[in-house]
Amino acid sequence: MSTSSPAGSTPEPPVRRSSRANALVIGLGSAMLLAAAGVLTYTLTTRSRDAVVDADFIELASPISGQLTELLVDAGDAVHTGQPLARVRDPLTTDEDVQDLRTALTTAQAQLVQVERELALKKQLETEFIRDANDQQRLQSSNSLHNLEELKAERSAAQQEVLFSQRDLIRQEDLFRTGAVAETVVDRARTTMARNRDQLQGLDARIQAQEDRLQADNLNLTLDRTRGGSDPLPRLQTTRIELARLEGERAAGVKRVNGLQSQLKAVETSYRHRTTIVLDAPINAVAWRLQARLGDTVRVNQPVLRLLNCRSRWVSTYVSERDLKRLRIGSAATIDLIGADFDLKGRVDLIRSGVGRLSKNEDDPGPLPSNSARQSQVRVRIDSNMPAPPRKFCFVGYSARVAFR
Repeated sequence: MSTSSPAGSTPEPPVRRSSRANALVIGLGSAMLLAAAGVLTYTLTTRSRDAVVDADFIELASPISGQLTELLVDAGDAVHTGQPLARVRDPLTTDEDVQDLRTALTTAQAQLVQVERELALKKQLETEFIRDANDQQRLQSSNSLHNLEELKAERSAAQQEVLFSQRDLIRQEDLFRTGAVAETVVDRARTTMARNRDQLQGLDARIQAQEDRLQADNLNLTLDRTRGGSDPLPRLQTTRIELARLEGERAAGVKRVNGLQSQLKAVETSYRHRTTIVLDAPINAVAWRLQARLGDTVRVNQPVLRLLNCRSRWVSTYVSERDLKRLRIGSAATIDLIGADFDLKGRVDLIRSGVGRLSKNEDDPGPLPSNSARQSQVRVRIDSNMPAPPRKFCFVGYSARVAFR
């Protein structure tokens, strides 16, 4: 059986929602989804209690006793490797050793200068004597050559006389056989020929001697006399002996001067280290605290400056033992600084469980009380390239909350 609308009635239009209502519904749905995602993220994220940013510190102490004469940095200043930071001077140390070495060095240098002057003079004399010896050799050789030529000329004349004597003796002997001359004339002719032959032999000997003398002159030697003090060759030889002696003295003087200079440098360095010491920055860092004031008298090994190594920062915090299942060495972490408008990043590098529940020697676990808090220490190493403003001391000492991912 079918039903029908009463006669004259019209059907009702379907209900429609406005666009504003649709937007409200979509917004509420999105908000619920975001809230659910936030709750899920919060549930899956491990958070710690408040922590404090810590770092490595370097203390610079004075290796000597003295007065702090210079302090070149202030707290919060960034310093660089090798930068002078402070100077300490000990006014009581004397420099007697330094002065003695300086005197010895001055004396050795003066002696070396004197030896070098004598050496230069001897070298000049050597040059002159070499020139004179060469001139003398040349003149002696020329003179000996002239004498040799004269002797050869005399020999030629003597040889002619011998030949004439021979011919005259033959003529006189022929005349004597014919009875034209007396025997005494023949004897005189024989005597004259013998004398001329002797003279020729004497000239031959003199020529040989002169040739030997010429050869000796060419070799700068002498055969017939001892060279005197005015002869340039003995003076040249004496000068060369003196030169050798002076060269030895000069070499010894140079070694002595170099040795004294090295010794003086070492003693001066030692004196400066004993009297004045400069404290340099060993690494790039920030001045954390001035532990002495300008003009203070400091003792040996007394701290003067404390530096902060901003490239070695970390936070140590505590988490519940049940959260350790989500943490690993190397896990990423976010450090939310309280008092700063940005976060730091880091990674877990140490996990120490059972804190507060170990025996006093911290070697063996002690009994576990029923009401003991089960906390574990976690250390997060902050990335060295994260912001580290020197004037804020690289955020060291800031409170922070750590979230582990």
